Amino acid sequence: MPNDQQAVDPVCGMTVDRATAAGTSTYRGATLYFCSAACKTRFDANPAQYAGAADGAGGDTTGTGDGRRRA
Repeated sequence: MPNDQQAVDPVCGMTVDRATAAGTSTYRGATLYFCSAACKTRFDANPAQYAGAADGAGGDTTGTGDGRRRA
């Protein structure tokens, strides 16, 4: 499970350091982080294909700005 400085790439499932991610995209108000430009390109071409992975995959899906869920 990723820590506060990490996220999971919704395309390949790799754990990514937020500070050094190869790219980011915003989907449904969440910031998603990618391990490579290729994963970002694949996601951006068809985000709905990865929507299940994007929900709770380490992106900021809560609006807290840091990816953590609100209590």
